[in-house]
Amino acid sequence: MRDTSNADMTIKATGFQWKWRYDYLEDDVSFYSNLATPRDQIQGSAAKGEHYLLEVDNPVVVPVGKRIRVLTTANDVIHAWWVPAFGVKHDAIPGFVRDTWFRAEQTGTYRGQCAELCGKEHGFMPIVVEVVSEDKYKEWVAQQKAKKAQSGAAAAADVNKTYTMDELKAQGEKVYAKTCVACHQPNGQGMPPAFPSLVGGKISTGPLAAHMDIVVNGSKKNPAMVAWKTQLSDLEIASVITYERNSFGNKVGDMVQPKEIAALRK
Repeated sequence: MRDTSNADMTIKATGFQWKWRYDYLEDDVSFYSNLATPRDQIQGSAAKGEHYLLEVDNPVVVPVGKRIRVLTTANDVIHAWWVPAFGVKHDAIPGFVRDTWFRAEQTGTYRGQCAELCGKEHGFMPIVVEVVSEDKYKEWVAQQKAKKAQSGAAAAADVNKTYTMDELKAQGEKVYAKTCVACHQPNGQGMPPAFPSLVGGKISTGPLAAHMDIVVNGSKKNPAMVAWKTQLSDLEIASVITYERNSFGNKVGDMVQPKEIAALRK
């Protein structure tokens, strides 16, 4: 059960608060996998879907009948990669790289969850694995590589473009709804002290440099505030900062351009 040698392919699964990142080491494919259940279902204002809290935007895709080695680690706290149908439940520990393996004998969709209590959104970071034929897997890899090339070209163009306030706020609202709303809440009031309010907040209405730094690099004083530099693009970070400073009743009036975030990364 512990022998991970002679694998057909290797996938690195990294746990984040609260999502997974997957790196296909042989195929040069990487992506984040986030919960796809709509917020209105979570908040109880809409009926629960069939796969409530067990659906993601980007599932893991593997070929049927192949020996899949999974390297597990974590970016912040201990998580666990657990897919019951595969008989796999493996801790993902910061600072360590551990491995396990599985072989799916039938095509289909297999669902799992994080199995280590990892913070506020522990129940909101599911795992979905799509097992497909060898041909469909090759098609998927080709699609992922094409998306990566397009994304890289778009990101390069974004850095050199100057956006208006309205453009940044519109983009920032989307980023906020996807990455920030769980902690800081739809109304920006957060859940102090772990998740401070953005309404007239010290950071959200204070010096712009401090706001940029905490979003890009996270906070050592409050580990709940992660570093978004590895998860969001320059445009996404610039836009969400601009949105936070000019929403929820905040009227700071300043804005951030992608090139400023790119410079801060260096």
